[in-house]
Amino acid sequence: MAIFIASTKSISRSNGQSAVASASYRAGVELDDKRYGKTHDYSKRSGVMSADIILPTALASAYTDISRSDLWNKAEAAEKRKDARVAREWLVNLPHELSAEDRKAIAHQFAQTLADRYSTIADCAIHQPTQREIDRGADPRNFHAHILFTTRTAKLDDNNEIVLTDKATIELSDNKRRSLGMERVNVEIKEVRQLWEQIANEKLAEYDHELIDSRSYSDQGKDIEPQLKMGSVATKIERDAYETAKAAAEEKGEVFNGIAPVTTRGKINLMINERNRLVRTRELADLREKQLFIVPEVPTPEYKPSNVSNDELEQAESVVERIKQVRIQRQIAKEAAEVLEKRRIAQHQRAIADEKERERLLAQKEARQAKREQRRAQIAKEEADFKTQHDHISHQDLSDQHRLLKIIDQKSDFGQHLSTLLHLDQQMSAWQRYRSEPSTTDHQKQLAGREQYEIGSHIIGH
Repeated sequence: MAIFIASTKSISRSNGQSAVASASYRAGVELDDKRYGKTHDYSKRSGVMSADIILPTALASAYTDISRSDLWNKAEAAEKRKDARVAREWLVNLPHELSAEDRKAIAHQFAQTLADRYSTIADCAIHQPTQREIDRGADPRNFHAHILFTTRTAKLDDNNEIVLTDKATIELSDNKRRSLGMERVNVEIKEVRQLWEQIANEKLAEYDHELIDSRSYSDQGKDIEPQLKMGSVATKIERDAYETAKAAAEEKGEVFNGIAPVTTRGKINLMINERNRLVRTRELADLREKQLFIVPEVPTPEYKPSNVSNDELEQAESVVERIKQVRIQRQIAKEAAEVLEKRRIAQHQRAIADEKERERLLAQKEARQAKREQRRAQIAKEEADFKTQHDHISHQDLSDQHRLLKIIDQKSDFGQHLSTLLHLDQQMSAWQRYRSEPSTTDHQKQLAGREQYEIGSHIIGH
């Protein structure tokens, strides 16, 4: 019997998520994340049956194309806020009764319909449970599709290239939607769920399979308890515990048959599964006894006596009653688990923020150090050039043709003082010209000023 799952969530920076990383993980490929300067490589991931980019019909008919890397890097670049939603995911369960081709066809039909509806681009990845997941207790019939959509509408620019522009209507706030005369977002999400129900049922009906129903168990009149959502933290705890127990059993040479749940949510879901199994068993027994249930393998609706004893039915009823009594405890445990998960997520986000701050401070420190090194090198070069100029000016001889030297005795005491003064004046003028040159730096001007100060002192002394 096919089950109905059609849920949506946002890929958001506020949760430490990246559109490029999400696409890489779901498609099982390697992608470069230009915004964060990272490479996400999930090319060794198993369980990915196919991954395809689906354009709105208007763009596809223009014979344009875009790679997965370009698409999600553009989605990241289009968002400027640090808490922006960079993608939207729809997760749908694909009926195991259908063939792989039919499952892919209805997943693509659903993605194409939403892409046309919102003028967004879809990235549809179809998954199947891996053998490792099945060994852990996963249902081997759990075929499903992860469909990532851009949060912004896609258009063609003047160069016939795809660009992401305004936010899609499903991403708008309820206040904005109300101003545009639209229903609330949750109403639209319900319509999309019904759309998936319609698409899947059309294909199921072709083969006379039982149809799926988007309504809740309660609205369908079924006494079935929905399981709690495990979440990423609880799921990881369960998987780690499973792997640890399996490794321990293999080390001891024992047969490993799995372990009981270790998280509160896992234990509650185990009780819910047992309760639902017993309820279904009782319902089937009642239907058989009332001759309302026909086993598919039997060609005629013959009466089939119940295989369930009265003791088993009483035991089932007792378990059902016990489960009902612990609903309050389950709610308390659920809230506690949610608080714990939020706390762990907050701690993880704080750790990420602290690491980013450390990286930022380190980058600033390295930039300052590089700037200081660059400045030291520049100063060293300027001082080397200055020294060359200093040697040239200091060793420049005074012309013998100077008019004052012609009329005095240069060997006299006065002549020697006058010669020194003229030589110092020549150096003073040379340094002044040097300071006036456009190529002289501020540091070199300061050094030349010191030389002029010393020359002035010598002039006063003579």
